[in-house]
Amino acid sequence: MKLLFILFTMCSAIAFSQNKKHFITVTFSDGPLKGTHTFYPEKGNYMSQANLEVFEGASNVNASKLTSENGLQIHYINRHFQGEPTTGSHTPKKSTSGCGSFNFIDLNNSQTYQRIDGDFTGCTQTTITHVTPWKEGVVKKRRIISGQFEDTLTLKIRMDDGSEQTIQTNVTVIFSVNESRMK
Repeated sequence: MKLLFILFTMCSAIAFSQNKKHFITVTFSDGPLKGTHTFYPEKGNYMSQANLEVFEGASNVNASKLTSENGLQIHYINRHFQGEPTTGSHTPKKSTSGCGSFNFIDLNNSQTYQRIDGDFTGCTQTTITHVTPWKEGVVKKRRIISGQFEDTLTLKIRMDDGSEQTIQTNVTVIFSVNESRMK
């Protein structure tokens, strides 16, 4: 039975990954978002994207306006690390109050919170697991970068009634994002 479940999961992942190659999956250990949530760029919304940018010797995995199937939306997320995105472990790069941040906004007013802001305060290693070859375009070249990190996340939650609370939770983030560079 276990083998059948693994086979089903692998086949589903392969079939699903062919349709949605850019995503961010976040697993929260506790708090109002406890559990695993997978976010994809919203079809037809050019502002909804998942990218990696390299600037002055550091990489930044970032995404904006990604949605999950259960209606959650990552308004913005970023994670900084040293160097080019090559396969292997990378040292974090500190910025502001951690090594990256993110926020959720309850656009549909279907949650008990209005907004959740968070900072990755543990500043752990980021592991790049896969880098595809560059694909040449007319103006830019593109490739897909996949990886993950586990970190401590400090969340500031603004509730619907205006009250605020701050919690810490552990998260695991898995990503597959687009990197593009001018030729």
